[in-house]
Amino acid sequence: MKKILVLLSFLVLSAFAQNETAAPERVLQRPVYNFQTAAFGLGFWSNWEHEVIAGDKIVKHEDNVTAFPLIRYGHIWEMTSHGAITAISTWNFKIGDDWEVHGNMLLGGRYTFLEEMVSPFLGAGVGIGMQLDSHFEDWEFGEKYAIGMSFGGEVGASIFHNSSVQLEVGFGFDIVASGVDFKKSFSSFNLFFGINY
Repeated sequence: MKKILVLLSFLVLSAFAQNETAAPERVLQRPVYNFQTAAFGLGFWSNWEHEVIAGDKIVKHEDNVTAFPLIRYGHIWEMTSHGAITAISTWNFKIGDDWEVHGNMLLGGRYTFLEEMVSPFLGAGVGIGMQLDSHFEDWEFGEKYAIGMSFGGEVGASIFHNSSVQLEVGFGFDIVASGVDFKKSFSSFNLFFGINY
């Protein structure tokens, strides 16, 4: 009888010891994805304030443009379920009697706040951009055209964030300098609707 009690005691103690040393239960995490992203929308941009001749007077003028379409394309490489590296190109077109083109390519990052179906994000990037503006008659660098340093940011939300295909809606801002001169710059506010696939 003593042997049976010792054996039972040993088995009970062994069971408790195994429970204490068992590895903690692992929580399943969302996998990370690599996306191509494509979006369309509207752009609202303004050119640097400059002087123009109006009749016999020189007046200060700043072009404010509503552009359609806005075309946005790029790649999003998720490093974690919250952080990603981005390479995104955004182009605004204003077509008509006075036409303008504003665009850039930015390399940066994005942080997604939640792991829910709808998740807000915040992103930023730096790169190169260009602007063509038919308002000016002479092909002077920094006026009718400019190529230079560019930076921008975006805020929005991804829908179906836990999926390998997502919808997204966002609002972005970017600025293109004449070379590296941000006193002669062209800034754009963008509203976009897109798909990550």
